Amino acid sequence: MKYVSVFVLTFMSICFGWLFYERYWKFRGCISQALSSCLTPDGDNLTQGGSLWAGVAGLLLLLAIISAWRVFRARDRDQ
Repeated sequence: MKYVSVFVLTFMSICFGWLFYERYWKFRGCISQALSSCLTPDGDNLTQGGSLWAGVAGLLLLLAIISAWRVFRARDRDQ
């Protein structure tokens, strides 16, 4: 049960990282050329705001690392 928070935060970080890739990274060239938004072949309108998903993913990854560090530190202290 100690590792649940680590797994949840890691999973959420991966999900937001995937959103960043799908909503911004794949179409970053088109977005930068258009200077505002870009239409994908599927008809989605993407903007520079898609890069915010990377910040959320990075924050969740940092929280997962801190949580794992605390769990491992508590485990070593209990032994």
